[in-house]
Amino acid sequence: MSNDDDRAAAQSSWLPRLYMSAPALFCFSGMVTVMIVLWSLGFRLNADADDLLKIHEIRTLLVTGNIFDRTMPGIAQPEPYISHWPWIVDLPYAAFAWLLAPFAGFEPALMAASFVVPLLLFVPALYFYNRLIVAVGFACPAIALPLALIFAARTFFEYAPGRIDYHNLQILLLLAALVLLLSRNRLSPFVNGLLTALAIAISAEFAPFFALVMAVYAFDWIAGRDESATGITGFGVALAIGAIGLFAATVAPSAYAAVKCDTYSAPHLLALTAAGLSFAVVPRLVGTRGGWAMRAALLLVFAAISLVALVKLFPQCLDGPYASMDAYVRDNMLNRILQELSLFRRPDFVLSSGFPSMLLLFVGALAPVVICTGSHGRSRPLVILALFSLLGLVLAIDYLRYFRYLPIFSGIGLIFVLESLLPQGSGLRRYLKSPVPAPSRKYALILPGLVLSGAMALYHLAVRPSQAAIPAAEFADSCDLDHFGAQRGWPSGAIVFSPPLIGSHFVALADGPKVVTIPNHPSAKGIERSYRFLDPMTADPRAILDASKATHVAICAWRGAPSPGLEAAYPFAAALMEGKPPAWLRECPTDASSPLRVYSYRNADGSDAGCPASTLSAQALP
Repeated sequence: MSNDDDRAAAQSSWLPRLYMSAPALFCFSGMVTVMIVLWSLGFRLNADADDLLKIHEIRTLLVTGNIFDRTMPGIAQPEPYISHWPWIVDLPYAAFAWLLAPFAGFEPALMAASFVVPLLLFVPALYFYNRLIVAVGFACPAIALPLALIFAARTFFEYAPGRIDYHNLQILLLLAALVLLLSRNRLSPFVNGLLTALAIAISAEFAPFFALVMAVYAFDWIAGRDESATGITGFGVALAIGAIGLFAATVAPSAYAAVKCDTYSAPHLLALTAAGLSFAVVPRLVGTRGGWAMRAALLLVFAAISLVALVKLFPQCLDGPYASMDAYVRDNMLNRILQELSLFRRPDFVLSSGFPSMLLLFVGALAPVVICTGSHGRSRPLVILALFSLLGLVLAIDYLRYFRYLPIFSGIGLIFVLESLLPQGSGLRRYLKSPVPAPSRKYALILPGLVLSGAMALYHLAVRPSQAAIPAAEFADSCDLDHFGAQRGWPSGAIVFSPPLIGSHFVALADGPKVVTIPNHPSAKGIERSYRFLDPMTADPRAILDASKATHVAICAWRGAPSPGLEAAYPFAAALMEGKPPAWLRECPTDASSPLRVYSYRNADGSDAGCPASTLSAQALP
C-alpha cells in the first residue's frame, strides 16, 4: 500500500475512533443542533404555560432578591398568587442571568438564560444516561447511546431552549440517583440521600421514583449484601440532613409551622427526616443480630409509625395538592387537561396519533421486565432498570403526566428489542449484544407490550371514555398565541381579566399589565372567576369582573364571519370574541391580525380605564 493510501486510511478511521472515545460528546452536539434548529423554526418542544410563569418567577427573584417570598407581583386575583415552586428551581437561570446582565442588560440576560441553561443542564443529564447504558452492559455503548436517545428524544426535549420548567431538573436528579444506586463507591449512598432530599424539595412529583431508590437500599440491607449497612446508614443520614437543610434554605422562619401540601413544608420535612432517621438508626439497633425477617419487620414498624404520625398531623394532605381547589374548577378546567387524567379516562386514545408511540413505549418499558423473568443472566443493573421501568409504566397509565418520563426507560428497553429482531451475525447486533440472555423466542420481548396495548385499546373501545362539553372559557382561550404580542403603554394599574392561558402570556412580559389568573392551581380562585365570567349559566358577568377588581378584559378574537353555532352555545363569550361587547365594556383598537380583542372596563374609583397606547405588535417569547 502506498503512503497516500496509508494516510487516507488513517484519516478515514480517525473520526470513528474519536467518536468511540467520546460518544456522549457527539450525541450532545447532535441533539443540541436538532433542538436549536427546531427552536429557530418556531417549534417549542414540550413547551407549556409553566415556562411563561417561570420567566416571571426568575425575573421577580432577580429584581427582589427575596428567596423566601414567593408571591408573584404580576398576578392579582385579587388574592395574591404564591408560587408552589421553591426558589432553588429558579437558581440556575437566575445565576446565569445575574452574571450576564452587566454585559448584556437585564432582559437580554434573562432571555439568554432561558435559551442556554436548559442546554447546559443537558450535559450532566446525558452523562448520567450514558453511564446507565454502560452499566447495563451492551457490547458497544457508543452504538447503544444514540439509539436510546432517538427512542427517548421526547423526554430529552425537556432540555430544549426555552424549556425552563422544573422537569429537566427532575430528570437530571433521577438519572444521577440511578447511577449512584449502581455505583460501588462508598460515598454514593450519602450523595444519593442528599439528591433524594433535593428532588422532593423541588417537587413531590418524583416521590414514587425516589421511594423506589430508598426501597433498593432497604432491600440490600435486609438481604445482607456486603457494605449494605454502611450504605443504608449513609443514605439515611444524608436524607435527614438534606431535608432539614433544604427546609431552612427554602422556607421562611415565620412559615415553619405552615402546612402546604403542594410545596416543600412541614409534612415533607417530617416524612423525609423520619425516613432518613429510620435508615440511620435501625441498622445500628440490629447490628449483626437477626435475619432478614427481623430487619424487614423493624423497618416496616418505623415506616408504619411515621405514616401514622403524618396522617394524624397532616390529614388535609391526604387529598393531594389540589385538595383546596373548588369542584367547579376541577370539573371545568383541571379534569380537562390531558396530563391530569389517567390513560383509562383519555377520550381519544385508540384513534389518536400518539397511539403508535404509546405502543412503542409499552414494548420498551416491559422488555427489561421480560428479560428479568428468566432464570439466568439476571444482573443488578438490569433488575434495577426493570423495576424503575415498570414503575414508570404504571405511573404513566395511572397519570398521563408521567408519560413524558417513560421514554428514559423505554429507550433502553427498545435496544434489547431491536437486538432480538436483528438477523444472527448482523454487525449491529454484535454491537448491541448484552451479556444478559434474551428469551429464546424471537418476539417474546414484544409480546407483553403488544398485549397491554391491545388490552387498553379494547377497554377504550368498550367503555368509550368521554368528556363534557367544552367550557366557554376554554374555547375563548384557544387562539394561536405562539407569537403573542402585547400592547405598549398600558394605563397605570391596569389589571387584565382573561382566560388563564392568555393571562400566562401577559405575565411573562417584562412590561405587561397585571393579570387576574394563569393556568396553575395556586391561581384557582382567578381561574374560577374567569370561567364563571364566560359561563352561559352566569346571570351577571359584571359582578364577577367587579370581584376581580380588573380594569380590562382580553379574549381570543373571532375574526371570521359570525358563527351561529358559537353564538348559540356561548352567547356572551361569542359576543366578546366577535367584537360585540355589552355597553359596560369598550373595545380597544387592535391590529386586524391580532389573536386577541381587548376591552377597557373601569378603574377602582369608577373612572374610565382607558386603552393601551398602541396597537398590538408581534413579540416572540422564548
